[in-house]
Amino acid sequence: MAAAGLGAVSCGTAAGTTQPVNMSLNTDPATFDPALAKGGDDFTMARLLFDTVVRKDSGNALAGGIASSWQAQDAAHYTFTIRSGLTCSDKTPITPSVVAASLTRFAAKETGSSARTLTLGPATATFTADDKAGTVQAALSAPWSDFLTGLALPQAGIICPAGLKDAKALAAGKVTGAFSGPYTLTASQPAVSYQLTLRDGYTAWPTFAKPLQGEPAEQLNLTPITDYATIATQLLAGSLDVGVIIDENVARFDGNAAFTTSSTSNTTTYLLFNERPGTVFADRPDLRAAVAQAIDPQAFSDIISGKRGSTILSVGSAKLACANTDRTLLKTPDPAAAKKLAGVRFRIVGTTLLQGGNDYIAEALRNAGADVSVDSLDNANWATLTTAGGKDWDINVQGDNNQMGTLTSSLLRVMGPATEDGGRNKTGQINKDGYGFVTRAMGEINRDAQCAALQSAQKSFLQRVDAIPLSTLPNTTVVAKGFSIRTFDEYLDPATLRIVK
Repeated sequence: MAAAGLGAVSCGTAAGTTQPVNMSLNTDPATFDPALAKGGDDFTMARLLFDTVVRKDSGNALAGGIASSWQAQDAAHYTFTIRSGLTCSDKTPITPSVVAASLTRFAAKETGSSARTLTLGPATATFTADDKAGTVQAALSAPWSDFLTGLALPQAGIICPAGLKDAKALAAGKVTGAFSGPYTLTASQPAVSYQLTLRDGYTAWPTFAKPLQGEPAEQLNLTPITDYATIATQLLAGSLDVGVIIDENVARFDGNAAFTTSSTSNTTTYLLFNERPGTVFADRPDLRAAVAQAIDPQAFSDIISGKRGSTILSVGSAKLACANTDRTLLKTPDPAAAKKLAGVRFRIVGTTLLQGGNDYIAEALRNAGADVSVDSLDNANWATLTTAGGKDWDINVQGDNNQMGTLTSSLLRVMGPATEDGGRNKTGQINKDGYGFVTRAMGEINRDAQCAALQSAQKSFLQRVDAIPLSTLPNTTVVAKGFSIRTFDEYLDPATLRIVK
């Protein structure tokens, strides 16, 4: 799920303002290890504390981060020129060897990063550093055209040597020399606040096509707040400077000149089935279809977004290239057919950010005769549970924050390697046919050929009913006067907060 993010700016020095900036999180971060980030609040922290070799820019372009330039020889071979003079938070130089070591860990299957398959697909990667030439060469065992965009994800953040030496302390945020980004974690009190401090001498600001204006804050105070009404109230009272709201509380800022708002629709919602052996829905496409026939996506959308969202025809937003437009591939509400669920017992899980929607899904399935329990968990525990594998849940109300801005990112939630095997697929079923179409698309350069393969992948999961598309979830960022934050296309970059007073 999306969370408000703050951070990097495109000025040449680390000079900031002494005024603290206050921002909301959805919940406590589950980890400070960027490679293991799974939820929106993890991504926010990773972007603030760790730099990546490249960054997303407007128009689906990339900007330089730790790399000043890069070259793709083909979809499997890349060369990055690393900027000179960059340092870690303990003053260790960020050399090509440091970059290669961090990326090697990120790409290793045993690390278990959920972004690995986004970045590499089924391939393995070898990173070779040349400190004298100032370059890192990346060689993939198979083509994957999303590789560069994957390296812009916060999970691909460069971890400095001190952090690589102690993974446990890194995850707890206790390695002060681990950070490559603009901020360091200087205080941490779970459920209360997290304090980040701007690094002295930091010079690695990315250069976006449209430069950012203003100054970075010397101190960021991030407070976990799960209730959107509370976020809105604290913004209006001046206790928060930036917050993200996804429900009807957005209307409280209509016409208020003291705030600016911007919305993105890169977050989508859909139902995912646990299809691991021994679960209720394993090898039962008929029961999965009955679930689809019991619910109304429009009703779900209206509940979670205050009637601001829109229904979808795939797991990704309609704004994504190659997204399905064929409505006939989806099951439609059919209360009589849904009665096939009578007496079937299962557990629904979802994040508290979608609690009203979770409850609606449960009630709709009870009306079809199912014996349903529903658990709404905080974002961190929900992400941990649904990525661990096992049989502790049957239906997941998935909130998918598509940071990549590519359809493949969401498709890998329903096909390909399972999460417990280092992939993103929460269903536990690879779906070899569908995943074969995804890998075919990632080996194509021609957009029409990519879209043809991706349409076949979408047709596969929709006919199998591995997932049930629901709706977009507009995320509205509310920013108090005197501050700014940048959205690139549908992606709110948690690295662009500036004080512009």
